[in-house]
Amino acid sequence: MKITIIADNYVDKSSFLAEHGFSCFIETADFDILFDTGQGDAFINNFKLLNIKHADFLVLSHGHYDHTGGLSRHLYDCAAVTTDIYASRYIFDNHMRLDGDSTYDFIGFGRNRNEISEAFKLHLNSGFTQIEENVFLSGTIEREVVFDADSRLYVEIDGGRQKDMFRDEQYMIIREEDGIHLITGCTHCGAENLLRHAKKLFPDDKIVSLTGGLHLYRSTPEETESVINFLEKEDIKIIATGHCTGIDAIFQMKARLGDRVIFTKAGMEIRY
Repeated sequence: MKITIIADNYVDKSSFLAEHGFSCFIETADFDILFDTGQGDAFINNFKLLNIKHADFLVLSHGHYDHTGGLSRHLYDCAAVTTDIYASRYIFDNHMRLDGDSTYDFIGFGRNRNEISEAFKLHLNSGFTQIEENVFLSGTIEREVVFDADSRLYVEIDGGRQKDMFRDEQYMIIREEDGIHLITGCTHCGAENLLRHAKKLFPDDKIVSLTGGLHLYRSTPEETESVINFLEKEDIKIIATGHCTGIDAIFQMKARLGDRVIFTKAGMEIRY
């Protein structure tokens, strides 16, 4: 399996661009999968540099602009590559960010459901779902431990505004001979909750890798330390992370976990 990072907050490769967002292209023996679409122009620039012509399907991890913006702003570029989107039934939730004391900015999916439905075939779920053989979506992630790394994130549901618990967030699972590989967007639920959830879904499989953002860039030092302590005890071969994990947290993780941690950047290829 090969994962190519299309969009990330970081880049060190000629002609590639960075943006606050995440996207990757996953190639397995049986399927090519586009996972998230970054924020916008950098995603499309890098997508074209990588000369990606086809994906069997697109998976959206959750409805934030930095994971759906490429699709919103470049709808038909994405539609030329694939016609199928897998996402949560709550992907169009009205995600908001508190700016100051009383102003809420919209940070959700920029395209409406009807327009997306006209261009793509939508496959929406809320629970654990199998997409294809050995490819799965987690469904809404259970929270066994408290994790709230960004207190400014809210959502409007049924006309009421509340703290965002990301009922639309899910991760993808790819099962191979060596175990399961987890691909996540932001992990707003927290890495510990995600891994606990994966172990419940696949109790007999080893977790080989975890790829994607871990949302620690607004965490307290105590929150970051707690996550690193947990990951240190987990038998995961590779943790490939960038985007919303934050530079400080990534280097703290590398200091403790060494070569198990890969700092992801736009254009990077990771082979498993």
